[in-house]
Amino acid sequence: MAGPFTRRPDWLTGFDLPDAPTGAVMALDLGPAGLWAARIVDGAAVAADTESRIHPGVLDARIAGYLRDTGRVEVADDAVFAALMTVAAHAREALADRDTALVMGGEGLRLVTVTIDDVVEATVPEANRAHGMIVELAGPLPVDAVLLGPGLDDWPGLWEALTERGFSALMPGDRFPETFGGDDAPTDLLDAVPPQPEVRAWDNSGQNAALVDPADYGLDRFGNTIDVYRDEAADEPATRGAEAEGGDDDSGESAPGMRGRMIVAAAVTLLAVGGGGVALALNANVRSGPEATSTKAREADGAAAMTPTSTLEHINSSVSPADLAAARAPMAKYTTPPPPPPPKPTSTRTAVPKTGPEPQAPTTHRRRTIPNPIPGFPPIVIG
Repeated sequence: MAGPFTRRPDWLTGFDLPDAPTGAVMALDLGPAGLWAARIVDGAAVAADTESRIHPGVLDARIAGYLRDTGRVEVADDAVFAALMTVAAHAREALADRDTALVMGGEGLRLVTVTIDDVVEATVPEANRAHGMIVELAGPLPVDAVLLGPGLDDWPGLWEALTERGFSALMPGDRFPETFGGDDAPTDLLDAVPPQPEVRAWDNSGQNAALVDPADYGLDRFGNTIDVYRDEAADEPATRGAEAEGGDDDSGESAPGMRGRMIVAAAVTLLAVGGGGVALALNANVRSGPEATSTKAREADGAAAMTPTSTLEHINSSVSPADLAAARAPMAKYTTPPPPPPPKPTSTRTAVPKTGPEPQAPTTHRRRTIPNPIPGFPPIVIG
């Protein structure tokens, strides 16, 4: 319904409003008649409404009830609650320019502390109603800003409540917020992205040549190991595939055949036979040379100290014959030494205490003294 301030309020001159806002500009003010809300167009209120159920007395009752329900203040009867409402009224006036107020109350309340957060929590129903009035008057337009009138100094915490609900609450002198004035057409940022084709490192990706040739690493284009050998006639690397076995293969890939396995088996056989022959020849040469002759002579000289063996051994000439004889000598057995002889018995003497009269205790003679009347002198001995 229409209420006071249906025409241009004087306090709107303190705001710097844009000439063509993109959304709705709202105004709020609190007076004795209630909470007034209006939509401002070209500096005038084109639509207004007043909520008579929201006034300073209701705010005091909300704050007093919050302090009582949260246990901050003990309320025994109606007289204490009325005194607490008076404390809430003084706290609202003090919270206009600060965050905490300390108020002395009657009826045994003493000091009561009220914060801006207490007022915000206590007046949630009234803040929700103010939110609804703003949305109803704005209609389908978005709310660019909410202008707060001077009467809202009696409602501390309304600016915080509107800000928490997403509104731009402005006081006189505040800069008008920048708003979005473009279209609401959806963008293509969330459209599905088509899948990209799979490209291997050695495949041709568009205009780019292959980066890696798999044949250089013994692999086919799928990464499988291939058997590579060298053609003896052309002296060039070749791939043994289906052509080597007498067939045609259009894929160009090779597979192992019988010829490759025969070549590998022959190479292994030659290595085994050749290695064994070389080892036998070297062993025979070592055993039949002059080194073997000198070794046999040294063995004949030390035959008495060595254990005879039935096999011929190759001894390195750098080893000393004396060391060999000592090493081949029979191992000496450890003999346990005889136990030590038992200790000789010794005669023990028992000390016999001497008998005689006990010594007399020394007698002490106690002297009697009296204090010296002269300060600083020792006491006087009288006996």
